Amino acid sequence: MLRTDNGAALRLSDFADPSDAVNAAIELYGAEAKTAVAYCAMEAHLAGRPVEFRFWCSVFRDLTRANIFH
Repeated sequence: MLRTDNGAALRLSDFADPSDAVNAAIELYGAEAKTAVAYCAMEAHLAGRPVEFRFWCSVFRDLTRANIFH
């Protein structure tokens, strides 16, 4: 696990922007981007990482609103 200078765990939301994650998911997974992001959210939730869970939920919401793949 990555750590900050003061030893705290580095969270994805500390350095990633949801809009960049939306673009990356579309580029990597195409029509399956929403599914891939949903799995990321589920994994974060089950691992007890609520901040990352909310990050991925935000990415999923933005993907759904974009409605890129009907």
